[in-house]
Amino acid sequence: MFQLRHETDYAIQFLSLLAKSKKKISLNDVAGQSGISFLFLQKIARKLRLAGFIKAEQGIKGGYELAVPAKSLNLRKIVVVVEGKCGLVACCCGPSCHCEKEGKCKTKKKIMQANKDIMKVLEKVKLTDF
Repeated sequence: MFQLRHETDYAIQFLSLLAKSKKKISLNDVAGQSGISFLFLQKIARKLRLAGFIKAEQGIKGGYELAVPAKSLNLRKIVVVVEGKCGLVACCCGPSCHCEKEGKCKTKKKIMQANKDIMKVLEKVKLTDF
């Protein structure tokens, strides 16, 4: 079964909360509201910050906020940042994929098409849809 990790689910929840907020939010507040571990949120926030999705400010008036418009973020972008390249099978994780059974594999073409279709669906779901 194709399944996203908890980390991706929590990243989407965190970004959604930031998108709806009119002010900066601390990770302590997010952890308290969502029930997500503070330490796990730190790990997620770091990935999102390095990707340029969020920004953080320290201090009494600090916290996290979106660094980009919410409408510019879609599920595919979020999934790739949190989970890495996505593919139904390891040899279909991108355009430069490598398969040990190249030329002999009878399923690769169909699986790659299914993978492309899934990515298109994930692109259609915007952060603003949550």
